[in-house]
Amino acid sequence: MKKIFLVPGLTLWAILCTYQTGRAQTIVKKGAKYDTIIRKHVTNPPVKKKPKPKVVVTPPPPKDTVKVVVIPTPEFVNQPYYYDKDNNKLIKLENAAAQMITKKKTLGLKGAKQTLTMDNLSSKIRFTSKKDIGFIIKTSGDVIDLTSYIKLYRFVPNDEKREVTINSKEGLLADKDEAKGELISFSVKPISPDNYLIQLSHQLDAGEYGFVWVKNMELKEFTVFAFGIDWKSSD
Repeated sequence: MKKIFLVPGLTLWAILCTYQTGRAQTIVKKGAKYDTIIRKHVTNPPVKKKPKPKVVVTPPPPKDTVKVVVIPTPEFVNQPYYYDKDNNKLIKLENAAAQMITKKKTLGLKGAKQTLTMDNLSSKIRFTSKKDIGFIIKTSGDVIDLTSYIKLYRFVPNDEKREVTINSKEGLLADKDEAKGELISFSVKPISPDNYLIQLSHQLDAGEYGFVWVKNMELKEFTVFAFGIDWKSSD
């Protein structure tokens, strides 16, 4: 009776063991999963900083800066021009024909007088009397002493003409006849090759004036570069 029940018992034990082993093999341990990523380390180059733009500061011009003025050049040679300093321009003077008249008084006993005479009582070219009146003249380059070749006279209106006494010689007898007009002195300053600035020694009074080339006094007719000065109460 004991042998009959032994075999089935062993068989049952063997089945249980087999079941436990298979179950152990099929159990999967659950837990957190980790993924491992391998990356190659690369060293990046340093980032260059962009330079800041340079700020250029322009300094203000100095207060004592002298403005350079280019004086205009006369168009014609040996002809004086009035220099308008305020507007930096030249004004052409009147070209008037004048006659040289020589008069002997009482057959020369009272002397002789040379007079330069122009038509009309006044010039068409006129300026307001002011200080530092200047003129500019351009020469041909062969003038050594400009003041010995050109003269400035003040003319006197007389009998619908303008006249000035150039030369006067005394005679044996006394003569009360006074010279007409006057010679105006001036100085000359070179400003560029063959160009000169004529500066007056004093302010001109109101009246009629004219420049005359006196290089050849034997001529009977001269060209006078005439102008007039008007007076204002504001001067």
